[in-house]
Amino acid sequence: MSDDKRLREIVRVLSSYGLRFVYHHKIQNKPDAVDIDAVNLRRAFEKLGPSFIKIGQILSTRLDILPQAFVDELALLQDRAPEFPFEEVERIFFEETGLSLGEVFLSIDEKPLASASIAQVHKAVLRTGESVILKVQRPIIDETLIRDLDILIRLSEWMPPGIIDVIDPKEALEQVKETTLVELDFRNEARLLNEFRDHNKHVACIGVPKVYEGLTKRRVLVEEFIDGVKITNKVALEELGYDMDDISQKLMMSYLKQLFKDGFFHGDPHPGNFLIYDSKIYFIDFGIMGRLNDDMRRSLNQLIEGLASKDIDLMVSVCLELATPREPLDKRRLYTDIEHMFDVYLSNDMKNVHMTEFITDFIRMFKRHNLVIPSELTILAKALSILEGVFQDLSPDLNLIRIAKDYLRENMTLDSVMERFNKEKLLVQSYQLVKDMSELPTNVSKLLKQIVNGRLRLNIDMDDFDEKWTDVKKMFNRVVMSLIIVGLLLSSALMTGTESGQYLGQAGFIISGLFGIWLLISIYRSGNL
Repeated sequence: MSDDKRLREIVRVLSSYGLRFVYHHKIQNKPDAVDIDAVNLRRAFEKLGPSFIKIGQILSTRLDILPQAFVDELALLQDRAPEFPFEEVERIFFEETGLSLGEVFLSIDEKPLASASIAQVHKAVLRTGESVILKVQRPIIDETLIRDLDILIRLSEWMPPGIIDVIDPKEALEQVKETTLVELDFRNEARLLNEFRDHNKHVACIGVPKVYEGLTKRRVLVEEFIDGVKITNKVALEELGYDMDDISQKLMMSYLKQLFKDGFFHGDPHPGNFLIYDSKIYFIDFGIMGRLNDDMRRSLNQLIEGLASKDIDLMVSVCLELATPREPLDKRRLYTDIEHMFDVYLSNDMKNVHMTEFITDFIRMFKRHNLVIPSELTILAKALSILEGVFQDLSPDLNLIRIAKDYLRENMTLDSVMERFNKEKLLVQSYQLVKDMSELPTNVSKLLKQIVNGRLRLNIDMDDFDEKWTDVKKMFNRVVMSLIIVGLLLSSALMTGTESGQYLGQAGFIISGLFGIWLLISIYRSGNL
């Protein structure tokens, strides 16, 4: 099908199914109609075929962009597609590996285990005797999926402001395209699987399938077959002697490790992606993974502390660390919004935290305040929302916030805190601090001259005056402390050069070191290091 013909088909289907949303939302102001339109949009995506099913599934993770009704409805898209002929499996495997199926496999089931929008999966046995799964990419799906995404991006550029005010699709579609290009190369999935496997190789209760590197190519993936029980099959698991609370605890602890230690987490914790086998929880399907850098992990740590202690000031501080404002921020309104969220979602005993709704509203709060957050956080938000459903099914009484708080208390040791001080970054900032201090007398002299000559102009925003004045006082206190430390170091160095002052100089070095450590910790805790 030509691009123009496909464009006309997409416009026709979307027009007939999905574009009434803006009319209802903006003109008629009928919020109940939004749910109907969300259903219609899902049906439109289903009618437009496998590529749109995949696009819809990825869009359903964008809590920060799409309205909630659309997120919920697109998440219902079933990733099923018609089976493609086994002859195509043989052809694609040969094109990718240069080998026939018979040269590699002792046997292979022609009936697929699953047929999805991107790939088809078959169970097979290698000539060496190991049971494996063979994942083969759907013919020309790479071309059709990218083509459809490009068409949607073009359409988003023509959309009127009414639509963009509500769903802002262009940015989301461009990120979907970036994600899709990675997912269409199965070698990327194999690499992510191996990285996850390395992170968890010493965790006794977590399992990850083995990848057969020599047989894994761009459109072909071969990995170990895990003959496990689905985590949702509680009857079968209990018959095998498994305890649901124990499974939930281990799964929760695994995710906490992924988030706060590894900084690398499974982004699609759907119940179908967990298998229980040989007393291990096996993670499968590594198409969507997320990463958190040190700053994000520290902010998430503080976020959980703020949730557990209901510290609104800390929550506001975390929001500003995580997000980038597109325009001047009204901190008072942000403070009020977070306070309202505490009142709505968090009970006094922390037993009834509605995590899915809380996370969704928290992400949407960023959008209301025109704050841009990293895409990794939207992946994490969606993953945590899915996980809550898994835990509610397995162990309804599991207190996620309290488990997370206890984990952080036990694992945030001095060593783990000091690991976050990047040596090179610390050296650069130390040099910058010394440089700024050396320029301080000159800058102060210039400032005083401007005051004397009447050339100094001050613009003061009284709304944030108290907060800014507090920041200024902290800054001056740190400058004074830095000067004291430098003075102690210099005097100690001079005294150690004399016989009578040797021990006193050494004591001065120790005191200077303690003061320096205290200063670094105070700056680090403030989030400004």
